[in-house]
Amino acid sequence: MFMIKKKSIIIGLLVMLLIITGYLNLIYNKNANQVDNKKKGVDDPLTSNTIEGSVKVKDTEGNTGTEKSSQEVAGTNFFVDYRFEREKNRNKEIEYINTVINDQEVDADIEKEAHAQLLELASNMETETVIENLLKAKGFNEVIAIMHKNNINIIVEKQELTTEELAQILEIVKRESQFDTNNIVIFPRK
Repeated sequence: MFMIKKKSIIIGLLVMLLIITGYLNLIYNKNANQVDNKKKGVDDPLTSNTIEGSVKVKDTEGNTGTEKSSQEVAGTNFFVDYRFEREKNRNKEIEYINTVINDQEVDADIEKEAHAQLLELASNMETETVIENLLKAKGFNEVIAIMHKNNINIIVEKQELTTEELAQILEIVKRESQFDTNNIVIFPRK
């Protein structure tokens, strides 16, 4: 009985550590973007997207385009939106798994499977974060890693990727995820 509680506490602490790491990563990236934007003389995209109203789009020749609401403009940053949704969904999943683990009436096999799922989720979260940060350190502005049981998808903020960039991405992803090249899919996205 003591071992089960000890395992639950350890798993809970690991999950909390991963959540804190993700939060700190988000804060660090936000601060880094603010510093970069200040150097470039650009407003913070995270705060400017929350202003209500309309935006008129003008091209360089002075032609006025269609008006867009701030909600439409805010939804254009795929990478920020995806990370937010992923974090929200994972928190729900972790909460559900923890309720199964903490339920006294749950069968021991189901509890064991829930522990395994929680450990797998925590491991995937850590691997995704490491891959994203390593690729950002290599010079890619925005990166999202999506890990599944048999494959991993990498979304990179670039119109096109050179052969060297693809090789860099593959090398990092293979090393950190242990997936074969056939199980790694890379999507450039602008």
